[in-house]
Amino acid sequence: RSKRSLASLPKGLPVRGGIKRGKSGDVVNPFEVTARNKRPKHEVVNRPAPKVSSQSSLARALKERQTKLRDELKRSKKANAFVDRRIGANNSEMTAEEQNLARLVKERTRRSKRSSKFSLDDGDDDDAGDFLTHRGKNIDALTAKDHVILSDDEEDGGQLDAADTLQHFGGGSGGRGPSNPYGPSDGDATLLQQYSSRKTELDDLIMRRKLLKAERVKTKEAQVDAVEKMDESFDGLAALLNFRDKEQEIRQYNKARREGTLAGDDKEMADWDKEMRGFQFLERKVAATDRTKTPEEIAKEEAERLNELETRRLARMNGEYVDDDLSDISDDETNEDPAQKLERKKARLAENPEQLDGDSDEDEDDDLQPRFTADGLVHVDKDGKVVSKFGEEKDTKTPEHDILSAGDKVTACYHAKEQFDGQVTWYNGVISRVHRAKDGSVTYDVDYEDGDFEDGIEPQHVRPVEKTEEEVEQEDTKKQKDTSLKRKRQKASQKARNAMPFVFEVPTTLEALHDMIGEHAKTGKDASLVIERIYASNSVRLDRRNTEKMQNFYDVILRRFIAVGDAIHQSGNGGPELGRYEQLDSLTKTMYKMAQDAPDSAGAVWARRLGIFHSAHGKRLRDAEMEQDDDKFTAWPSTGVVLVLRSIGHIFPVTDRRHYVVTPTLLLLGQFVAHTPVYSLSDLAKGVFCAGLLIEYTKEAKRAVPEAYAFLAGVVRLFAAKTKDRRVGHASANLAAASEEDEFQELRASVSSFTVDNETSPRLSLERESINSATTPTTILLASLSLLELAIINMAGSVEAAERELFSAVSESVLALQPKHKSRPLPAFLVDKVGDVVGSLSDACKYDTARAPLCRQAALKKKQVIQSLAPRMENPEKYSLSKDKGKDATQVAADRTRRELKREKKAISRELRLDAAFVETERRAEQAKKDDAAKAKRNRAFAWMENEQATMNQQVTQGGGLLSGGGMGAARAKAKSGKLGIKKGGKF
Repeated sequence: RSKRSLASLPKGLPVRGGIKRGKSGDVVNPFEVTARNKRPKHEVVNRPAPKVSSQSSLARALKERQTKLRDELKRSKKANAFVDRRIGANNSEMTAEEQNLARLVKERTRRSKRSSKFSLDDGDDDDAGDFLTHRGKNIDALTAKDHVILSDDEEDGGQLDAADTLQHFGGGSGGRGPSNPYGPSDGDATLLQQYSSRKTELDDLIMRRKLLKAERVKTKEAQVDAVEKMDESFDGLAALLNFRDKEQEIRQYNKARREGTLAGDDKEMADWDKEMRGFQFLERKVAATDRTKTPEEIAKEEAERLNELETRRLARMNGEYVDDDLSDISDDETNEDPAQKLERKKARLAENPEQLDGDSDEDEDDDLQPRFTADGLVHVDKDGKVVSKFGEEKDTKTPEHDILSAGDKVTACYHAKEQFDGQVTWYNGVISRVHRAKDGSVTYDVDYEDGDFEDGIEPQHVRPVEKTEEEVEQEDTKKQKDTSLKRKRQKASQKARNAMPFVFEVPTTLEALHDMIGEHAKTGKDASLVIERIYASNSVRLDRRNTEKMQNFYDVILRRFIAVGDAIHQSGNGGPELGRYEQLDSLTKTMYKMAQDAPDSAGAVWARRLGIFHSAHGKRLRDAEMEQDDDKFTAWPSTGVVLVLRSIGHIFPVTDRRHYVVTPTLLLLGQFVAHTPVYSLSDLAKGVFCAGLLIEYTKEAKRAVPEAYAFLAGVVRLFAAKTKDRRVGHASANLAAASEEDEFQELRASVSSFTVDNETSPRLSLERESINSATTPTTILLASLSLLELAIINMAGSVEAAERELFSAVSESVLALQPKHKSRPLPAFLVDKVGDVVGSLSDACKYDTARAPLCRQAALKKKQVIQSLAPRMENPEKYSLSKDKGKDATQVAADRTRRELKREKKAISRELRLDAAFVETERRAEQAKKDDAAKAKRNRAFAWMENEQATMNQQVTQGGGLLSGGGMGAARAKAKSGKLGIKKGGKF
């Protein structure tokens, strides 16, 4: 026995690490060892628990990812996926026995939760659980009633007792039951007597059952008879009842509700129903709509529509009506006046003398017309052909029989010439052919209904069959339809000839456009329609190759706009037929659409046209110095130019700081009102209009226009009460020179003598007739005051307290008006307007307060902030790297987003590489597994074949009766013979 070493622990102390031997080889007692991972018996607070080795989160995530990829890789090669949800099927750590045990426990638990109807009851007595049950009943307590399947007519069950059952099915006593199956007997009755009494009781029982069954059948038949009688008598009772017409009541109710004549109770109920329907929050099912179409798609659809209409128009002109339902043509010529029809016919013949005869009306006069020729007076038809000479009798003999046509149903006399003694027989048939001889005689070929036929029948032997009312009605209906269709086609053909083409080529010059309008348009609306169709058929959105010709067309319609504007100055609107103002509106819309389609092209056209306006204005200014004595000369642009400048505000944005078209337009208008001399009221009206355009274009951007304010102030000063005020103090040089003209000396007198005929104030117009009227001075003054009021209100508070300097000329001109002058007072509406302007000036300029001196606006200084030395917390929203210093917030956010995107791309690329490597590894492993299995199978086959060959060789070698013909001997024999592909001599 060895001694214990000094390093070993004393006996009785627990040793960690399980059962092991010490250095001395002593066996450690297993009851003295504590397992490292053993669960403690009692949980104690602050007891140091051993750390359970676990994987890191990255390793777990990687393992989970690989597991999912492996499952997806396996499922990718299958047509369907099967998920095994059995208990423990997806748990690889459970063994098969553990899985079966867990499933058994689950099944027992499920069964225990069911009803205990069929479970055995554990009672207090010892014999309580010693019986079996069937359907919740003790088997010993069951009777024959519980086993008999009763018929439908038997309501109560059988009453066989144990004796009957024993008699029927037998059974032994066995010491358990009584020896007498019919019960105990009181006397010495034999078994035969007991059986006889029992049989009597059973016979009585059977008889009672039969009687009960017969009574039930009788009762049922009586009940059926009673129901049938009641059904028959119900028809008579129903005829006596007066059922109300619910549909008529509903119609009357709806009519009264629409008319508002409901009774009080009905109206209250209707309001209640409406209110209750409002409380029903039913989901509204809206049908899906098409997406918003692009401008290119809209332009393409419009072009296709116009091309389709043009194709149909040309087809109708040529008399082609294939696939044309004529839905746009109405048959409304029944009430047409004959005079109107004749006038329409003459107009049609005048427009198209080569019209075909088939296109004429049905009621054309076919009478012959007399005409003198070289042969004398003759009769000619509508085609100009000579029919007969004058004085010759015309053969007006009418045929005895009407000539029938092929396909008519007739009754013919069969072989009339061969009939005996005039006896004829008539048969029904159909005319198959009509023969006309040179002498005018007619014969018919008839096919009879019985299949026979006859040729060359004379007309007197053929009679048309009288048609039935239905056939006559069908023919009339067909004739009416044909007549209506023919009339519609005539109207469609005429409408197509008179209609305007739907597709036009792009005119390159203004003269070509005017020729096109003169050919196809009759009114101003038609002229606008021609231009719209030119644009729709050749839009830039249809084909970018149309850019050049549409750019030229843009310049053409600009010139057309100027021409229409000049016509307005000369002749006014032109009435509803011309509608020049409507033409300008249509041209503006077309120019806007074209500018939206090709902004660069539109900008280039407008820039070139503005340059032309500027050059023309400079030439007029030079000519004005030499033609001052000409009363009709004016340096101002024409009315068309002024109106086309007005359209710029509807085509381009006027609030941009700098614009390719609007900015040059503002400069040009400023040059007009500042430099152009004023010689007449027409010049003054154009100047006010140009100043109004300047104010209108700068209103939203709140830009100051000193040229417009100075010109309007000068116009107001021309209406001053005193002559001295009218000639002195003009802020505009051109109006200072105009104040010396005699034509402007009596403006105040003209305004003072103005009387208002109606409540509406006069309006300024650029038409020559309106400018030459006596109300022009009043309208000019009113328009100038209104524009100044608008400008003052708009610029108030937006010029850095410089309103007094900006509107100083305006203030002096308004003061010089003196509206309530004693000798020349202004009309009441002008006095009110002057008061409004003065009030606006007072509010804007603030004359009641001291004027602060103007000074240069100091540059804004950055606020000095005391440097904070407190520690800063990292805010994810405002965190910035050191590399973002010196950048603005927008650049910092963009750089941060770019870096985050780069990091995400790297992470995604890394994940994809890992997944690809894992998938490839799994694929190779699976393929290697398949290859190994195939290789093993192949090796087994080779081994079996080699074994068989070796066995065969051994049998051949042994010789005898085992096997012959195998081995190398046969090969040598065949080699010597030179057969089977082996050469003689044994060489291959």
